[in-house]
Amino acid sequence: MSDLDKKRLRQQVLKQRAKLDSQARLGFDQNLYEQCCQIIKAQNPKRVHIYLSLEGEVNTQKIIEYCWQNEMTVVVPETLKRGQLRHRLLEAGAEMEYGSLNCRWPKNGAEYLGPYDLIICPGLAFTALGARLGYGGGYYDRFLQNQKEALKIALAYPFQVLTDLPKEKHDIMLDRILVAKQN
Repeated sequence: MSDLDKKRLRQQVLKQRAKLDSQARLGFDQNLYEQCCQIIKAQNPKRVHIYLSLEGEVNTQKIIEYCWQNEMTVVVPETLKRGQLRHRLLEAGAEMEYGSLNCRWPKNGAEYLGPYDLIICPGLAFTALGARLGYGGGYYDRFLQNQKEALKIALAYPFQVLTDLPKEKHDIMLDRILVAKQN
């Protein structure tokens, strides 16, 4: 699949995401929260890397709060130039800073360099086997290549799961894709 095809696919998924009715979105987000909590209970991670959701993405706030309630270390990405991420500790009530791609992270969050037990990845499209199509910057492919031990999952609305995606040699497969079901 060419870069132009990937661009079209990204645009198509973004349009579908924008059309998602708010009630359906709330139901899907609640279902994904419940599925994610089941995995967290089963895996008992101590260090969780999770994205702070952008508009239209699966809302991760309740998952973050669940992690805090269970005394887990929560780490979120700061987007840097050239597809790089810096990882920041997230504490409740932290003042947020906004940067490239409209991403946000804790303004005074300490940089975290340690290992992770669970990584919850953003993305636009996925396959049931764990392939992921991101936003096109390669941020997570670079990050995940050194995260061999962590369980890598994604949260997806049903229309984001496709039968096939373009696969390149630098793409990192995820371990599980949680797909929203209507409650």
